Amino acid sequence: MAETRGTSHVYGIERHTLCLTSLPTTNSTHSLFALGTLGVHEPGEIHIVNLNTDDDEVLHNTVFTHTTGIRSLSAWDEHELMVVSTEGTVELVALPQEGEGETRVVAKLEQPGRANRVVCHPQTTIKQAAVVTPGAGISVWDMARVLCTQSLALDDVETSAWHPTASSILATSDTHGGLRTWDLRTATTTTSIDCAHAGRIRALDYNPNMPYHLASGGSDGVLRIWDLRQPLAPLISASNHTHWICALHYNPFHDQLILSAGSDALVNLESAVSVSSARAADTHSDDSMRPTDGLVMQYDDHESSVYAVQWSATDPWVFASLSFDGRLVINTVPREEKYKILL
Repeated sequence: MAETRGTSHVYGIERHTLCLTSLPTTNSTHSLFALGTLGVHEPGEIHIVNLNTDDDEVLHNTVFTHTTGIRSLSAWDEHELMVVSTEGTVELVALPQEGEGETRVVAKLEQPGRANRVVCHPQTTIKQAAVVTPGAGISVWDMARVLCTQSLALDDVETSAWHPTASSILATSDTHGGLRTWDLRTATTTTSIDCAHAGRIRALDYNPNMPYHLASGGSDGVLRIWDLRQPLAPLISASNHTHWICALHYNPFHDQLILSAGSDALVNLESAVSVSSARAADTHSDDSMRPTDGLVMQYDDHESSVYAVQWSATDPWVFASLSFDGRLVINTVPREEKYKILL
């Protein structure tokens, strides 16, 4: 059965963009996404884009100005965001509660080097953030106290990802294709895979329901899933990109679905049901209605490199992708795949 695409919602701005994050909200009919602009020739901006499914799926937006260009964003809620500027500084900023305006700096993190990425812990109750600084390593911050609690000296660090529930476990990747997991309580490596990819590993994400599974995407254009208990070989390798994979994310509700975005201007929706928590719950008697591994849908809505992709924090079937030319596209999981998962 051919998969049918749903309606795409496009939000375009005449700015260069690299970063996108999904914002948790108590309103289940709203899917909120925040993007930051690089501010190359103009002040930086944070755009909050809201897809309201109760309002004929109309897009609403609010724009906030920021003192610098923005390279990375991450958040625990819709009111405050962690921001890495194009100058390499890291700040916790608050958004105005009413209408548009300028962001307010709540805290500035004092650390050496020029950071390029910040990753908030996925549990909204764990106020920890990992800051990636090329040539220096990773610093872990307790944002409830605005205190650096751990530093990992890694001169070739590329990116990082938090364990979905534990506050003391972090995964990192390097510029040479290696990945490691860390116990932050002792600053020791718990898993090490030296040649996980050919070249940089640009994206990592833990399976939210099976935290011993870790997905990685690299400059080789390959998406891999690893069992950290037996990491000698990947469980799955998918080569559906023709250039770098810049971002990937597990669906937070249905972990058989994985999004990846690349510098080939494509967004891929992959199914990895055979290595997901849904495998044990499969009761389909009709093979045609049973989810299978493989590429579910390839989205070609962008014309330049897609550097970020995010699932909605409230709707399991909605996701957004962002390309360098300032084009944000909100899409949905194909109806046929949704029914295979639900029925």
